[in-house]
Amino acid sequence: MMNATLERDPVATANLNEYQLNLLKRINNIALALMPEFADKAQAMNAVSLDDKTLFQRLYTTMLEQNTHVSDSELRKARRRRESLEKFYSQLQELGGTIKVNDVADILGISRQGVYARVKKNKLLAFKQHGDFIYPRFQFTEKGLLPGFEEILAAFDPTIHPMMILNLLKAPIDIHGDGIRKSPIEILQNGADQKRHRSVGSQRKPFRPPNRKLKKRGRLCSSCFIAVLA
Repeated sequence: MMNATLERDPVATANLNEYQLNLLKRINNIALALMPEFADKAQAMNAVSLDDKTLFQRLYTTMLEQNTHVSDSELRKARRRRESLEKFYSQLQELGGTIKVNDVADILGISRQGVYARVKKNKLLAFKQHGDFIYPRFQFTEKGLLPGFEEILAAFDPTIHPMMILNLLKAPIDIHGDGIRKSPIEILQNGADQKRHRSVGSQRKPFRPPNRKLKKRGRLCSSCFIAVLA
């Protein structure tokens, strides 16, 4: 089975030397040994939908679970890390998925360097992945950046982790006190009062967590959004 798997794509292995082929066979053996763990269709489909890095972490965790010599604490740590990443990428998909720098450059009509400059200046929400950035799709429209989104990001101190910002962006809030709760993302996508939040956003200081403990846990107050969006 191992050789048959490698022989299906002779072009991909044509330029590999003997040592590389041996390594590839070993990797293939490891993958085949893990396949029984993905006999369930739902688990297999979930694994297929992961990006490469997260998939390898999933396979690594599965391999640790098969290894009785791995300590429980190490296994729990690896499982938590894997589950957190899977949850994070799943949330991004639910919010519209992600795009790469070239797509962002096309949407905004700027260069790749211009995109990176905006990330550095806290004008775009981006997450590190494989040495580059991925960009949540929800912050863009077909014509450019979602109106009001830059003002929202300006309400945050640049040192706040993007994941913390994302958690607050998708958390429902009641802006007008009428019991109707929507996330800041939904409010912007539905068309918030641009003049209002642009004016307020330009006047307020960057939002900072009140202390290190809250910053670490990501328990940020929603008042910054209410002030900017109301």
